[in-house]
Amino acid sequence: MQPRVAIVEDDALTRLTLASALRSQGMTVVIETASGSQAVKEYDLARPHVALLDLHLGAGPTGIDVALALRAKSPTIGIVFLSSFEDPRLLNPNLPPLPFRSVYLNKTQISEIGVLKEALAQSVSKVPIAPGKRKLADTPLGSLSDVQLETLRLMSQGLSNSEIARRRSVTEKAVELSIARLSKSLGIQKDTTRNQRVHIANVYFRAIGQIKNDQE
Repeated sequence: MQPRVAIVEDDALTRLTLASALRSQGMTVVIETASGSQAVKEYDLARPHVALLDLHLGAGPTGIDVALALRAKSPTIGIVFLSSFEDPRLLNPNLPPLPFRSVYLNKTQISEIGVLKEALAQSVSKVPIAPGKRKLADTPLGSLSDVQLETLRLMSQGLSNSEIARRRSVTEKAVELSIARLSKSLGIQKDTTRNQRVHIANVYFRAIGQIKNDQE
């Protein structure tokens, strides 16, 4: 049986494209909305088996908030997050963990509809799968700690070591050590022909979808 799908995506073109692609595969899209609160309101009538949620829905509730509200109505509803962020912590380091048995996909991973179909099927499968994780080990940032990720974010905003130290309430030496570990984790070596901080910042901007993989 093909699942009944709810799509919550605040970009109208992306939402339309997803709905059209899923319908072309014989699936029934029962909710299409940019509003998380609207999706929750429509749940009782539409009864979707799985929700396809954008992580970042603009101002207000996140996709995780919507997922938790839907799970409160139906503990068995499948959850698939589709996001431009490689790691959900890039949206907000204080996000709660992804709901149990949820699937997290980066939008750059979707090269064909089969990838999305597999994720939707996995989210409603009775075969146990690992809980949704905040750190995604198969991405460049998946091995970073929350502290390293926050340092990366602040560096990418152009902050100096002293300002980062002030923001994090640590010493400049601690920031220097954190950046050194960050560089090692990302596999970025010192290069006299390139600015290391710029190179590190590019990793961050790629991870949030602002730089394509073939750009510097």
